Amino acid sequence: MKTKDEIGEKIELLNDKIAGLRAEKDELSNELKVILAGSELQSIMLTSTLVNSEAQNRDLLERFERRAEELNKKYEEASVEENIEMKNQVHAMIWTNDIRLDTIKWVLEEDDDTI
Repeated sequence: MKTKDEIGEKIELLNDKIAGLRAEKDELSNELKVILAGSELQSIMLTSTLVNSEAQNRDLLERFERRAEELNKKYEEASVEENIEMKNQVHAMIWTNDIRLDTIKWVLEEDDDTI
């Protein structure tokens, strides 16, 4: 599991990125809005892991993995039904759940990927 210092450094980097994006004087592009939202979610997730035990973080990982399975089924159902609105909604939920999963995996050192 990552140390509190390593997690704190990552939070600082994310918060710097968030502050930089918010300081933009021009209207943010959709791409930058997505980066901002993802960075904010990662920062929140990392902050919450600081107070969790490793067992609590592993429980969160299992919960988000189950959620991923549920969301993938919902997406498949929406695809079969050709329900574009539902597909878009579920896709957004998959995206946020993936960020949570990747963040928890990083904290637990389950993946080599960087967040």
